[in-house]
Formats: sequence, C-alpha cells, structure tokens
Amino acid sequence: MQMNGSSRSGAAAASRPLFDEYSVLELRQAEGIRVFPHLLAAMVFLLVSLIVLHLVTLAMLFISTLEKSWWIWDDSEISDLWYNCFHDNSTDTWLCAATNDSDWLQSVQALMVLSVVFSSISFLVFLGQLITMSIGGLFYFTGFCQSFAGLTDFAACLIFTFHRKEILNDTRDLSKGNVGYCFILAWLCVPLLLVSGVLYIHLRKKQ
Repeated sequence: MQMNGSSRSGAAAASRPLFDEYSVLELRQAEGIRVFPHLLAAMVFLLVSLIVLHLVTLAMLFISTLEKSWWIWDDSEISDLWYNCFHDNSTDTWLCAATNDSDWLQSVQALMVLSVVFSSISFLVFLGQLITMSIGGLFYFTGFCQSFAGLTDFAACLIFTFHRKEILNDTRDLSKGNVGYCFILAWLCVPLLLVSGVLYIHLRKKQ
C-alpha cells in the first residue's frame, strides 16, 4: 500500500509541469532579451526618436500657426493668419491690425488650429498608452490622430497656396511679396506628421 501511494504521488509529480504558462512566457521573454539585445535597443531608439520627432513637429506647428510671417511684402510689412503688421521706424516697433476676414482665411485658420489640437491629443494619448496599454498593443488611435493632423495641415497649406489673393485681400501684385518662414514651416510639418502617424500605427508595445 505504501508503494502504491508513493507511485501515485510520483506519477502526479511527473505529470505536473515544471513551469506554469506565465513562468514559461517570462522565461522566453528573458531569453529573447538576452539573445536579441539589439532588437530591444532598436525599439528604445525608435520610441525616443518618435517622441522627439513629435515634440519638434508640434513646436513647428505652434510657431507656424501663431507667428506673424506667412506673407512678406517688404521689410516693413508682413501678414500672418491673424494680423497685418507694419514696422514703425520712428518707434522701432511693429503695429498690428486684425486681418480682414474671408472664407478662405477662416478655413486656413480653422485647419491649422485643428492640426495643432489633434497633434497635441495624439501626444497625450501616446503617453497614456505607454502606461496603460498591455504588451503587444498597437498605437492605432495615436497614429490616426497624428495622420489627421498632417492632412488638416496639408489642406491649410494648399488653400493658402492657391487662394493667397483672396486671403491677403490686397490689390498689389503678389509677385512683389514672398512667403514667410511660417508658411514654409507649415509645409515642412506635413510630411513629418504623416510619417510619424504611420510609424505610430506600426509601432508595437514590447514592454
């Protein structure tokens, strides 16, 4: 009887797995980190690069939306999405007046503001997902928000490009002026927003 009891306990011990499924999973993850450390380093580098790219692009969006250099007539007169400014030589200051509203101008204003808002939401959601998302999850919502910000920025730049005459509401020949750095920044943000949006969609949380 004692032999039967010992044989049963031995059989039960033999049939019992040495590791449960969670221990095996942790062991495989640890082995993967040891065997492929370069993959982990690459993921960390990609994550840091995306965060830096997002912050730089967001800063460029803020500057292009709020600064006063979308169109330059000469050294003493510039226009942006919100004001027309003249340089007073006697006081060495800029005197600004609100722009004359037009449907095209309001469209550009709304699209640029939307671009800033969606890019900001995208960054905040990304930070939240880094903390709360389970391992293996994809940053779909973050990527879609960032891509939508790029599309709205693209639409604003296109409207300003093809409807500058109506937006500036000036009788002077446009060849006498040129675009300012804010308009160039807005165009540069388009590919940066779209590329970062695609990268977010394909980025998978590892740990």
